[in-house]
Amino acid sequence: MLYCKCLCQHYGDDSLVALSKFSLNLLGLAMQCYWSAISVGQETQTIELNGDIILGGLFPIHRRSKQTENACGNIDPHPGFQYLTAMLFAIEEINNNPNLLPNITLGAKIYDTCRSQTIGADRAKDIIKYTLVDHSPPLAGVIGPFVSDVSIAVANLLRVFNIPQVSYGSTSADLSNKEIYSYFFRTVPPDSFQAYAMVDVLKEYNWDYIFTVNSYGNYGQKGMAELRKAAQAAEICVAHSAQLPSLPNNDDFKKVIDDFLRKRTENSKTVNTVVIFTTQADSADLLHAAKEAGATQFTWVGSNGWSNRVDVTEGREEVADGSLTVNHLEGEVQRFHTYFRNLTPSDNKFNPWFGEFWEAVVKCNMPGKGENNPLMSRSCAGEERLPVDIEMAPVRVVINAVYAMAHALHNLQQVYCLGVAGLCQNMTRNFQREKLLDFLRNASFSDSALNFSIHFNQNQEIDGIYDIKNFHIGTGGKWTYSNVGKWQGRLIAGKQVRGKLKINESAIDWGRNKSHPPSSFCSRACNDSQIRKPRSRAPKCCWDCINCEANDIIKDETCQSCPLGYSPSDNLSVCIKIPVLYPEWSSTPAVTIVIFVVLGVLSVIGTAVPYIKHRRHHHIKAAGRELSAIVFMGIMLCYITPLTFLGKPTDTICSARRFLGSVCFTTCYAPVLMKTIRIYRIFKSAQSSVNRPSLTRPGSQVFISMGLIAVQLLLTTLWYISEVPEVEEVYPSEGTVILQCVVNEYSLIVHICYNSLLMFLCTIFAFKTRNFPRNFNEAKYIGISMYLTCSVWIIFIPSYLNASSSYVRAYLTSGTLIVIATITLCGLLVPKVIILFSANWLNPSVSEYSTTVPTCNTSNRKLNRSMCTGAQLPRSKSFEMRTASNNEASSQFLTVTSTATSTSNLPKMTMSVIS
Repeated sequence: MLYCKCLCQHYGDDSLVALSKFSLNLLGLAMQCYWSAISVGQETQTIELNGDIILGGLFPIHRRSKQTENACGNIDPHPGFQYLTAMLFAIEEINNNPNLLPNITLGAKIYDTCRSQTIGADRAKDIIKYTLVDHSPPLAGVIGPFVSDVSIAVANLLRVFNIPQVSYGSTSADLSNKEIYSYFFRTVPPDSFQAYAMVDVLKEYNWDYIFTVNSYGNYGQKGMAELRKAAQAAEICVAHSAQLPSLPNNDDFKKVIDDFLRKRTENSKTVNTVVIFTTQADSADLLHAAKEAGATQFTWVGSNGWSNRVDVTEGREEVADGSLTVNHLEGEVQRFHTYFRNLTPSDNKFNPWFGEFWEAVVKCNMPGKGENNPLMSRSCAGEERLPVDIEMAPVRVVINAVYAMAHALHNLQQVYCLGVAGLCQNMTRNFQREKLLDFLRNASFSDSALNFSIHFNQNQEIDGIYDIKNFHIGTGGKWTYSNVGKWQGRLIAGKQVRGKLKINESAIDWGRNKSHPPSSFCSRACNDSQIRKPRSRAPKCCWDCINCEANDIIKDETCQSCPLGYSPSDNLSVCIKIPVLYPEWSSTPAVTIVIFVVLGVLSVIGTAVPYIKHRRHHHIKAAGRELSAIVFMGIMLCYITPLTFLGKPTDTICSARRFLGSVCFTTCYAPVLMKTIRIYRIFKSAQSSVNRPSLTRPGSQVFISMGLIAVQLLLTTLWYISEVPEVEEVYPSEGTVILQCVVNEYSLIVHICYNSLLMFLCTIFAFKTRNFPRNFNEAKYIGISMYLTCSVWIIFIPSYLNASSSYVRAYLTSGTLIVIATITLCGLLVPKVIILFSANWLNPSVSEYSTTVPTCNTSNRKLNRSMCTGAQLPRSKSFEMRTASNNEASSQFLTVTSTATSTSNLPKMTMSVIS
C-alpha cells in the first residue's frame, strides 16, 4: 500500500495508469519466471525475423499427434507450411512497399502449434514472454492460429495482455462473442455462415433427411451445432448423427459408417446424403472407413475441413466421387505461387522446418540432418525444385491477415507520428496495443487475390463468401475439384445470417454414372390433395400422406371441407364461390324451347284469326264460340308458361311459374269438359225429349268454366299461402350449384290432381260421345286429344319426379307444356278451321244420301217432336239438318235419328232441335 501511495504522488493524475502498468509488469515478471522454470529442457523451434515492429505467428506446421495432445505429428506441407510461407511472403512484400509503413520494417516470431491446444497455449506464452523483455522491438499482434480450439486457448491468454490477433482459419462461432474475445479478428467468416451455406446446398437438392458426423472439439461441435440450427429452420431432419472422439481410431470411423448403413436400410435406403463437419485428418479417415465398407452409395457434403484438399481424397476417390464441399473463397495469389515454387533449401536456412517440408514434397533425404528416412531412396543433391503442379493452399487469407495488421499499424503511425517518418517515440515507448485495436477494427484494404475491398464487420470478422466444389473425374481421367457454385452471405443486426446460393447444375458430375442429383429423404412429397400425417416417434420429415376429400382445402396440414356453395381453389388454399347455374337463355335447349314457343304462339294466332273472322258462321257457332275463346286463352298460356322456366329464377318468376303452370291447364280443360258434357247431355236428352237440357246455353257454359278456373285459382292461392314461392340454391353434386324455385314434390302432386280430375272427366265424356253423328265428331277429336294428353301426363309425372336436376325438370316441364298445348290446338281447334275452309261447309248442303229428305218447317219454336217419314235412313243412324229460317242468326239444327221399331223393319226418323 505504501508503494502504491508513492506511485500516486509521483505520477499525480496518472496514478491509476501508473499503478496498472506496474501491476502488469509485476504479473509479467512472475509469469516469465514461472514459464522459464517449466520450459527448462524443452527446445522450441521458431523463426525470428528482425524488424522495427514484430508480428507473432502461430501456424499448424506439423499435424497433431494421434496419441497425445502434447506432441506433434508429421510435417503438414498443405496447408500448414504454405500458410507459414505466406506470412513470410506478405512481410517481405510490405517491407518492400514504400507506400505502406514507410521507413518501418516488420519482423516476426513464428511458432508451430501442431493443431494442439496445449502446444498452441505454450507458444502463446512464448510470445507473451517476448513482450516482457525490455529494449526489444514492440510486438504489435499475432497472426493465427489456424484451428478454432487453438485460437480459443490462445485468445484467452493474449486478451489479458491486450495483444490483438488476426486468425486466418479459425471459424468457430464462439469467437464471434466480442465480450469475451474482444482482441480476436479473423479474415475468414465464422461457421455460422458456412452452416447456412451447407444447408442452402441441401435445400437446393431437396435433401431433407441426412446423416451428420463431426469432429470432437470446438470446430466440429460448434460447427455442427450451427448447421443443426440452420437445418432445423429449413425443415431438414437428421436421420442419425455421430461425433468422433478426441483421438479417434479406425474402429471409431468404422462404427460411424456401419451405423449409417444400418440406418439407411431401416429407412428403405432413401437416406443417401452425409454432411460432415470434420477436420482434414478426420475427413480422410472417414472416407477410408467408407471405402473399406464399400459404402459408395453416399453423397458427401463436406465443410472447409475437407475443402478441396487432395490428401483427403487420395486413395479414396471412388467413395468421394460426386461429393460437394464448401470452401472459403478461393483466389490464386499468382505472385505467391511464383515465390513458393522457387523456394530452395539454400534460401531458407533460417526456417527450421524447411528441411522436413522439402523431404516430404521432393522425396529425398536432406544432407547433414543426421538420421535418414528409410523410405527415401536418395539424398537431396541441391538441384531439386518443387513440382510445378504442387497443390496450393488458399493462402490469400493469411496474406490478408498480415496486410490487415500492416494497414492498422500504418494508420496508427499516421495519427501518432504526425510528420515523422518511421517510428516515433509514441510508438516505441510503451507501445499501446489497445490503441492499435481501434485502428484494426477500421482497417480497409484490397484482397490479395481478388482485389475487392475487405473490412471487418461488427464482430471483427468478414462476411461469408464460399466456393462450392465438386469432386469428380476430370479430363484425361484425372480426379479433380471443380468450382460449381458460390454462396455469399452477410451478417444482419450482428446476429442473423442472410445468404444466396448460385449453382451451375450442368457443371456438377454426381459420379457413379449418375445423370441427376441423388435423393435423400424420409417420406416423399404428398400430392396437392394430400396432407402429411407425422409418424409417431419419428422426425418431422417423416410422414404418411393422407388423401383429402374432393371438396376439401388444405390449411395447416389439415383437411377442411368447403361450405355448401363453395369449392376448393386450384391450389387448395381457399374456398371460392361456385358460379350459380340455371337454364341460360343462350343454351341449346333454351333456344329450342323459345323457337317452339314462338311457333306455338304464331299457330294460336293463325288459328284464332279465322275463328274471329267467321265467328258468325253456323259451324263456329255450333262449336261454341265462347268456350273456344277460353280454350284459345288456355293454349296461349301453355305456350307462354315455358318462358318462365328459362333464365335466372327470382321470387317473382317463381310466383309466375306456379300461377301460370296451374291456370293454363285449367283454362284448357274446363271449357273442353263443358263441351263434352253439353254434347253428351243434349244427345242423351234427345232420345227422350225435345226440350233443351238445362245449363247448355253458352252463357251457362262460360260461367261454369270460369267457376272451374276459379277453383284452380283458389287452390293456387292456398298453395301460395302455405308455401311462399322463393328461390333456393341446391347442390346436386360437389362443385355444382343450381339456382331454382322451391318446389315441394308432394305439394305439386296434390296440386295437379285438380287438373288431372278435369282431364280425366274430359276423357270419360269424350269416350261416351265417340259414336255421335258425323257432324258432331268433335267429340272424337276431343277424345283423341284427351287420350294423347293422358299419355303425355303419364310419361311426364314419373319422369319429372326422377329427373336428376332442376335443369332437366325445367326443360321437361317446358317441353310438356308445349306438347300439350300443341295437342289441344291441333285436336280441338285446327280441325274446325280446316272444315271451315272446305267447300262443303262454305256452301252447306244437308243432303247426305241419294234419298231426298223432306223439309220440315220448324218455324214454330214450340215444336216438341216431328216425325218425317219417307226418308231412307240406315237403321240407328242420325244426321243434322238446318231449320228453314229466313234469319241465319236464328237458324237451328235438328237431330235426325232413325230408329228401328219393334213391330216393323221400317226405320223411324226422329228430329229434335239441338241449337
